[in-house]
Amino acid sequence: MRALRLLAESWGWEVAAESSLTVQISRWENGVNRPSQTYQVLLCALFRATPQDLGFTRTGNATLADRIDALEHLVSDLAAQLETAVAA
Repeated sequence: MRALRLLAESWGWEVAAESSLTVQISRWENGVNRPSQTYQVLLCALFRATPQDLGFTRTGNATLADRIDALEHLVSDLAAQLETAVAA
């Protein structure tokens, strides 16, 4: 959350207050709501990922197995990026 707020601030974008953002993120994670376009752009930049990588595009007929596979791939990619960042 802190990184998201700092990125938004550096771009001159306004985002929700910390307490509200905590609630929003929880709602995104639990599938209650989806991030708005503004937050989608911020999250893609923050995680250096595409909207597809983060599941922001609707695939329509994706099966649960397809979605799990995509999520496992995303986690693997993020873990590799984290290892690279830590090693640098």
